Amino acid sequence: PPSELVAPNARSSCGATSSLGALIAIAKDANAGLDLQLRALRALPQYCAMPSCAGEPRDSLIGIVNSYLALLPGPLAPRDMLRLRAAIESLGAARTGLSSDVHLLAVSQLLRHPNRDVQVTTVHALRDICSRGLCDRQTCTEDAAAVRALRSTTGETQLDAAINSALQDLAQCDQP
Repeated sequence: PPSELVAPNARSSCGATSSLGALIAIAKDANAGLDLQLRALRALPQYCAMPSCAGEPRDSLIGIVNSYLALLPGPLAPRDMLRLRAAIESLGAARTGLSSDVHLLAVSQLLRHPNRDVQVTTVHALRDICSRGLCDRQTCTEDAAAVRALRSTTGETQLDAAINSALQDLAQCDQP
C-alpha cells in the first residue's frame, strides 16, 4: 500500500479510481508535484503481484523508463533526472527476475550515462532484478557481464563500490 502522503492526494486528484490507478496517473503526470510524483513511482512496486510483477505497475515503470530512454543521449532537466532515477529504482525494487527488464536497463544510455547517479541507480536496479533465485542463469550471467563492463581501472569511485556490491550478489545467483 502507498504511503499516507500519496494515497489521500491520489484519491483526491483522481476521484473514485483505485489506489493503483491513482498512483499510476500521478507517476505519469509531469504536472504533478515532483515530491508526490517520486513517492508514487516508489510506491508502485508495492502493488506487484509476484513473481514477475506482471501488469500495470511494471508496465507503467517500463513505459516511463522507455520514455526517458527515447530522449537520451540528450540532456535531461534535473527534475526529469530524478524521475528517471526513481523509475529505474522502482523497477529494480519490483525484483521481477525477467530478462526483458535486465535488457531494458543494461543499455549504454543508462550504464554509461554522464550522470554518475543514473549509473549507480541502474547498477543497483540490475542487482535487485536478479537477486538470488529470481533470474535464470543466462539472464544473471548477462546482467553480471553488463555490470562488470563498467569497472574503472582505479576502483575508487562511488560507481565502483556499487559495481563490486552488485557483482557479489550476482555471483550468488549465477551459481548452479
